[in-house]
Amino acid sequence: MLPTLPIPSVKNIIIADDDWDDQILFKEAVDNHQYAPFIQVFSSGNKLIKALESGPLPDLIVLDLNMPNKNGIECLQEIRSNPRQKNIPIVIFTTSKDIRDIELCYIHGAQLFFSKPHTFELLKNMVHYMISIDWLNFPKKTDKDLFIEIATKGLY
Repeated sequence: MLPTLPIPSVKNIIIADDDWDDQILFKEAVDNHQYAPFIQVFSSGNKLIKALESGPLPDLIVLDLNMPNKNGIECLQEIRSNPRQKNIPIVIFTTSKDIRDIELCYIHGAQLFFSKPHTFELLKNMVHYMISIDWLNFPKKTDKDLFIEIATKGLY
């Protein structure tokens, strides 16, 4: 089991997702948490990268893969190559279940990969799990088999 905390250390989250409905549902799931962190939403990879360059860094980035202008893999690569941003935990949150996407995200430094669930209850469980993870003690690079198992079977 991955390390979790009773009171989350995640105080602010950035989500980058171009789907308005997914943005709203994710925000509702976060707001439903007992210790709801502050959330910023960006609709493209370019907007995310620009915000990271100029603003305070979040405790967690939740990143969709399929976005206009700059996709999730490009964002992941750019964030991991920036010395100021490279240690921010990143969770991929996407409709993809393709093993090639999962492996690419692992290679480029995502900590977790979750496919978007089909019910709000599952989304809420997933989001609450993300918030409760002890990101300070979370491995920067998990075992590849564990990463793929979590991505394909879930953990929340």
